[in-house]
Amino acid sequence: MANYDTQKKQLMNEVRSVLNEVEDLYSSSIDNGSEQSKELKERFMEKLNQTKGKLREVESSVVDTARATVERTDELVREKPYYAVGIAALTGLVAGLLIGHCRR
Repeated sequence: MANYDTQKKQLMNEVRSVLNEVEDLYSSSIDNGSEQSKELKERFMEKLNQTKGKLREVESSVVDTARATVERTDELVREKPYYAVGIAALTGLVAGLLIGHCRR
């Protein structure tokens, strides 16, 4: 789970970085004063803000889903520990057989 969290945080940081760079480019762009240019910049900024809002929603949803999955898995392991041990043993057996078969 830690690896997933690390990857998720890195991805979210990269997306935020790109959005910040786009916003910086927008702020530093030259405005020629035409109505069309102003309208285009306003629409662009509106879309950028919508994208940032959606990013926050997705991030929140992913975090909530991951948290719920971890909690449910923890409950299942606590309720039926022998099932968890059995599944882990079966997974190890299958992986061992596949690795052994590949080495032949």
